[in-house]
Amino acid sequence: MRARIILTLKQHRFETVAVTIVCVGLTLAALIEAYRLNSLNVPLSCLQTYQFGYADPSQGPISAAQAHCNELAKSFFDTKSSLDMSLVQLLLLFAPLLTGIVVGAPLVAREIEQGTAPLSWALSGSRRRWLLGKVLAGVVLLAPLMLAVGLAANVLEGALSPGLNPYASFSNYLGRGVIDVFWALAAFAGTFALGTLLGRTMPAVVVALVVCFFVRAAWDSGMSHFVLRSFAVEQVQQDQQNQQGGYVVYGPGGPAYADMNLYYKTFIDGKEVTDAQRNDWYAQNMVCTPIPTPSDSTSPAEAGSPGASNSPGASSSPGAPATPGYPTTVGNGGIACQGPTVDPSHFPQQIPYVIPGSWYWQIVGLESGILLLGSLFCGAIAFVWVDRRRPY
Repeated sequence: MRARIILTLKQHRFETVAVTIVCVGLTLAALIEAYRLNSLNVPLSCLQTYQFGYADPSQGPISAAQAHCNELAKSFFDTKSSLDMSLVQLLLLFAPLLTGIVVGAPLVAREIEQGTAPLSWALSGSRRRWLLGKVLAGVVLLAPLMLAVGLAANVLEGALSPGLNPYASFSNYLGRGVIDVFWALAAFAGTFALGTLLGRTMPAVVVALVVCFFVRAAWDSGMSHFVLRSFAVEQVQQDQQNQQGGYVVYGPGGPAYADMNLYYKTFIDGKEVTDAQRNDWYAQNMVCTPIPTPSDSTSPAEAGSPGASNSPGASSSPGAPATPGYPTTVGNGGIACQGPTVDPSHFPQQIPYVIPGSWYWQIVGLESGILLLGSLFCGAIAFVWVDRRRPY
């Protein structure tokens, strides 16, 4: 079998060399980009206080230390949003699928196209044994390369979000880490199965690209609605965080988005309600009570005169909701509205249901297992069909 694996890699030396170069290069590129970010040595406090160029006039002039801190933070965000960083992140996202397709498409289809399949089948003694050697060659090639790419992507994710533990967060988790190996194997199995069915390399590539695109696009929502929903737990206490200048500051519990938010439930006075009931509550309780005031067309001197008009202007909206307990002016007609005086404790409460970031490995294991089952299913189709396959 080892000789069959080596022979297969030699037969497909172009794909083998190309995939190896791309994966090694992408791994190095991800590590270099992570090193660039880490080498800036930007204190987390600078990222917390950075205002993205917008200064608060009420704070007065900034100190020299804060100005230096802002420069460091700006260099971090400029590097984070640079073109090369975006390109590396994009390649990391699609690398598992593309490498699986490139290796899997010609694995069976090329020999059928070139007419060498009957000779190979005869020399192997069994079509399935012949196919098994080819499949093992693809697995031996893809698994270590994609593992290196996935681990490098984890390092980059940690550098992009200082304070984030990539192994306890669901931020971009489908495009990094161990699951990259299973994405590649799923694309590989599906593509060589298509090559076995179609007997042509190019049609297998085209169909595989379309199928993989739709599977990858629908995977997140499909898993959230049909598989992971049953694992969600109520997020009783939000993870410690602070939002300043648009940057999430991480606390001891980790960032809020380390958890995977799946859905929300709405409660009013401890009772679960539907979206329609919540909307009805707002319609009944968030009604603005108009307080007549002089219109915009009435001058202050005329406001107290007997002939002053207190009617709303054309563009006023007496029924618009106002902030509870606070008077506000609605529209351009000069009509002030007093919001409802409902106790804030009785307002509808939205409770998020999440999968905690600490469950990272369980969820990754579950989704990797599903991808592996899909790979085995596609492989089984190929092994069944190869015995019925015509040699042309």
